[in-house]
Amino acid sequence: MKVNIGTYSFGGIASYLGLGPTLLEKFQTIKALGFDGVELLPVDLDNPVEDIKKWAQETGLEIVSVHAEPTEEIVKKMAALGGKAVIWASTDFCNKEEAIEVAHKLDKMAEMAEPYGIKIGYHNHSKEFYVDQGLPLIEHMANNSSKFFFQLDCGWCMNAGTYPPTFIRRYRDRIVAIHVKENCRVQGPGPQPKSAHAEGPHESPFAHVKEMSLEERQAMLDQFNARNQSPEGQKRFNVQCKMGSPESNMDWRAIKEALDEQSFEAFWVVEREGFYDEHDKCIADDAKFVKENVL
Repeated sequence: MKVNIGTYSFGGIASYLGLGPTLLEKFQTIKALGFDGVELLPVDLDNPVEDIKKWAQETGLEIVSVHAEPTEEIVKKMAALGGKAVIWASTDFCNKEEAIEVAHKLDKMAEMAEPYGIKIGYHNHSKEFYVDQGLPLIEHMANNSSKFFFQLDCGWCMNAGTYPPTFIRRYRDRIVAIHVKENCRVQGPGPQPKSAHAEGPHESPFAHVKEMSLEERQAMLDQFNARNQSPEGQKRFNVQCKMGSPESNMDWRAIKEALDEQSFEAFWVVEREGFYDEHDKCIADDAKFVKENVL
C-alpha cells in the first residue's frame, strides 16, 4: 500500500489560493519526505495537464485524486492524469432532507464520471456527524445513495465521536479513500450545520481563484488566518497530535483491518493542519509512522 499526501498540507488555505511554492516544488518536497503519491487542489489543475504529468513522472509520484466539486471538466483532467477519484471536500446541508438532496446530487455526479473511470467521493469534517432524526447526517447520505463513495477523514470522524472502523464496516465498499489525520480529543460534531437553502453564498470561497489578483488572494488569506487565530479557530488544529503519541485516540491498525475487509483497496492520504514541530518534520514523521507501524 502506498502513502499519499495532499498539496493542502503544504500551506493550507494558502495552497487553495495558489500562493507559496509552485506545484513542482511541492512535488519535489513530497517525494523527499517519503510519500508515494499526491492529492491535488483545484488551483493545481490550472497548470497544464501535460506539465503536471511530467512533474509527477520526474518525481516518481502517483496522482491519486483532487479535492474539488466534481464537474466534467475536473473529471476529464483527473482521468488524463491517471487519477482515481474526484473528492468533494464539503458543502452545506443541515438535516436529513438536505443530506439526501446532496446524496442524490453526488450519485448523478458519479454517473457522469463513470465512463471516465473516475470515482466520485465526499470528504467529511465533524459537522456531517450532526444527528438529525436519529442518525448522523453522513449516514442519511450513505443510506439514500449507492453510486458515490466516501473519503473518510478519520481524524474528524473520531473528533466528532464516531469510531472510524465502525463506520468503515457499516458502509463496507463505500470507502474509496481515507484521510490520515491524528486526533487527541473528542469534541463532538458541533451545532447544526448551515442549511443549503439559507440566504447567502454557498459555493466554495475558492471557486474563482483563477480570476483573482495576487493582492486579492493575499487579502483572503489574511482573513482566514485571522479567523484561525481565534480560540474557535485554534480548537480545530490543537487536536492534531503526533501520530502514535500517548494522547492519540486513533487506532490506525484497526482502521486498516476494517478497510482490508472491502473488496477493493482504499487509498490513504495524509492531511495535516496542526503541527507539533517544524512543518516538514511533522509530515515526514507521519509518512514514516504509517509505513513502519500500520502498513
